Amino acid sequence: MNTTEGVRNQKFDYEYGYLSGRKFPFYKTINQYDLKGLEVRVELYDDRKKLELKNTQCSPLTIENISEFADNKSIYRVALYIDTLLHQSNSVIDSTSEELLEIHLEAIDSRLIGFGYIKIHGLCQMRIKYKELSKTYCIDIEDGDENSPLGSNAFVTRKGGTRVMGSAAIREVLEQILTDLMIMN
Repeated sequence: MNTTEGVRNQKFDYEYGYLSGRKFPFYKTINQYDLKGLEVRVELYDDRKKLELKNTQCSPLTIENISEFADNKSIYRVALYIDTLLHQSNSVIDSTSEELLEIHLEAIDSRLIGFGYIKIHGLCQMRIKYKELSKTYCIDIEDGDENSPLGSNAFVTRKGGTRVMGSAAIREVLEQILTDLMIMN
C-alpha cells in the first residue's frame, strides 16, 4: 500500500462496505497532542500476511484472524484513523514532504474470551520508522480497562463489541506513536 492519502475510492461507502452493519467507531485521542504543524509524508504498509504473527509482543492471546479485521480492506480503516488523528494533532499529511513516517500494520484482531462472563479484547501491533526511530507499538485492551470505550459489564452484541474494541486498540497504538512524535518534534 502506498501513502494514506489518495487510497480512498469515493465509490466505496466504508461505513457499510466491508464492515457491515453499524458504523465503525472512531475515537478521539485520550490525551491532547500538538505536533505544531508537522508536515509529514505517511506511508502505510500492511505486513500482516507477510509476518503471519500468532501473538503480539504485549499479549499472550493468540491472533486468530477470524474477526472482521482480518479482511484485507481493514487497512483502509487504519489509514483513515491515521489521517484523522494526525489532523486532530495539528499535523499536515503532505505527499511531497521530505519527512517520512512509515507505518507497518503487523497485527490487528479482536477476541471474545471466556464462557458465560465474556471479556472483549482488542489487539493491535504496528511498527514505525521515523527519522532515527524504529519502534514497535502494541496494545491488548479489554473492556473495563481505563481507556476502554466499553465498561466491563457493557451490554453489546458480539460483533459490535469486537468492532468497538478493535477500534480502541488502533487508537491506543496510534496514541503511543503520537506521544513519541511529540517528543521528537
